Amino acid sequence: MKSLLLGKLDKLRAQVSDRVLDFHPYIRTLEIGGCPIRFFLATAQAASWYDPLNEKNRRELEWLIANVAPEGQKIIDAGAYHGLYATVLAKAAGERGAVVAVDPVPSNQAVIEVNLALNRLRGRIEGCVVSNIEGEVGFSADSCGHIVERGRVRYPSRRLRAILPDATIVKLDIEGAEFAVVPAQIDELPAARVWIVEIHPGRERDPATVLDAFRTRPFDLWWGHPVSGRVEPYAGEPWTARTTLIAIRRS
Repeated sequence: MKSLLLGKLDKLRAQVSDRVLDFHPYIRTLEIGGCPIRFFLATAQAASWYDPLNEKNRRELEWLIANVAPEGQKIIDAGAYHGLYATVLAKAAGERGAVVAVDPVPSNQAVIEVNLALNRLRGRIEGCVVSNIEGEVGFSADSCGHIVERGRVRYPSRRLRAILPDATIVKLDIEGAEFAVVPAQIDELPAARVWIVEIHPGRERDPATVLDAFRTRPFDLWWGHPVSGRVEPYAGEPWTARTTLIAIRRS
């Protein structure tokens, strides 16, 4: 196991270093809620986000571990990037839980695989886009890409129910596609008791589209406050910046 992991790391380091000659990938231990996570920082972008870990991400993850009881849950992390949420939630879910990390970009999938292995965690990696289409969609070429009508690349696309139909926790960071996905698919996952949705406001992207999908159903809403960074109950404040909605189904 150790030699296989080291081989994967060496190969991935070489691939990344060839593309970004002034950055050398490395491994860092991230402390999140008293839980150490070994994390492979494969790109300069990832290092800028995770070393040190963005305080918003830290507070959000620690709040989730403390308040949504991930142990034993079946979790989708869509738009997983390098797998920070997938890794932390997989560790919190434990042996009885299951995590599926979803990302269409092959280099992201390779990094996710390494990060799960570094922490001796099991998880499934799905190489696809999450959208309302079962088939293929155009996608931008960057590592944190988004659906585009005439993308330079095309990736497989799947609905959430096709990925994990009995998911109990769903995390979406899908760069604007949440405005279509949440209203169309929320009722397709009746077991999902927690939704963690990064909302990306913009032209023709009204946060009310996502918020109303939960407000008209039995969910309590929380958000990562855009100023304080703390997770707080959402009381209808103007939603003008990119931040996270956490919707918890009332029992």
